[in-house]
Amino acid sequence: MLAFAVFVAMIVAAYALYPRGAFESPLDSRQVFVDYSKTMVENLIAEKYLSRDTSCSLERPMPELAYSLPALLKIYNEEVRRPTLPRLVRLDDTLWLSFDGYKQFKNRGIRIVKKVQQHLGPRYLVKIESKGEKHRLELVYKGSPWSIEQLCGLPVMEASVWENVDPALLMSIIRHVSNFDFDYRGSRGEGLLALDSGTGLSQIYTGASLLAAYLQQEKTVEDAIAQLYPVRERGSLHEEWRNNPLKQSWIEEVLKDVPYYRNNGLVRDSVDTVNLETASPDADTENLDEGED
Repeated sequence: MLAFAVFVAMIVAAYALYPRGAFESPLDSRQVFVDYSKTMVENLIAEKYLSRDTSCSLERPMPELAYSLPALLKIYNEEVRRPTLPRLVRLDDTLWLSFDGYKQFKNRGIRIVKKVQQHLGPRYLVKIESKGEKHRLELVYKGSPWSIEQLCGLPVMEASVWENVDPALLMSIIRHVSNFDFDYRGSRGEGLLALDSGTGLSQIYTGASLLAAYLQQEKTVEDAIAQLYPVRERGSLHEEWRNNPLKQSWIEEVLKDVPYYRNNGLVRDSVDTVNLETASPDADTENLDEGED
């Protein structure tokens, strides 16, 4: 699984991508991201970044809430000096995350709520309820469902970090190949990147791998992008794109949108690190109430 720090950066990109177009995404496409969210949370649990309460079901995690988990964990670890392992209590249309073992939590809770609100924005309602040494963060999303474009931000960032490519470039290529339509069918293939293999989100990871290879073997970025042109040509696939006005225009449009995605958070170099080594189920909680941080 990808390091926690990468997920932190990805969530910033995901919620910032407000759609410019008015295209409608197929309703069944949302299930792809429900499944992706479930896997992401299971990976966070497996890597010991949080635990899962026995009552917590992951059958229908709301992506808009699941995507926020890395940000919540990062903020918690920044605000608490000796963090215990957070416990996921609920994740459907509401997210409950419990911080246990603290006799005093008021000041820390206020700071956590403030930072979460600043980070996620007004579409999210957040509060912390305390009972004894258990302090439960409750998060609800009240905005409109994210578009497929927004939801693609997280897997695009993940794939880009793995393959060491520019996530904004990959995102722009997807936009100009299929406009984020899983059901897109073109003359060269079908799916998000009109490839001849793979379905759903798998094309993002395949596309990132191909883009990385093309960037290494071609002389320019334009030459690399040209290899992912979605229209099958009569001649050679490697026809000089400068001699094809349609292909040249398509490449220009891809590059034109790259700054837009960078400005909305899809920047690989923005990844920061966070030390979660102290977030352990065996953390010493004996003195956690010694004066609030």
